[in-house]
Amino acid sequence: MIYRNFNRLKFKRTYIGGSKQSELQAFEDIQGTKEDNSECDWLEYRRILTHYLDDTLNIVLSWKYLLGILRLIFIVISIFVFNINTYLSILILVLATISHLIFLYLKKYEKGLLSQYDFSLDIVLNEINNLTGFKLSKN
Repeated sequence: MIYRNFNRLKFKRTYIGGSKQSELQAFEDIQGTKEDNSECDWLEYRRILTHYLDDTLNIVLSWKYLLGILRLIFIVISIFVFNINTYLSILILVLATISHLIFLYLKKYEKGLLSQYDFSLDIVLNEINNLTGFKLSKN
């Protein structure tokens, strides 16, 4: 199982090397040119893959956290506004519903991302173990 601790919220992706093209080039350089990946530097590949997956996971968790708070704020505001303006209250409830639906989608997406993360690290760590004999942990 993957356990990650992110100490700050992040809402935008940071590419390795500064751009998407540089990130793709970094992955290609590490993998080498042979089809059987015999030129691959698996330790460096693990480092870059972990950085990429951590960044993506941090963004999904940050948006999920923000939408979880927003949906509650919208519901509370809607309750207070209900006596003043019913239509505004309904509009705010619609925003709360949309926030909740996006929150649920991100929760499902997070589970899939964690599964991909776990599977990817299993493959990389298995290759490292086979080639070097090192038994590295996922964390």
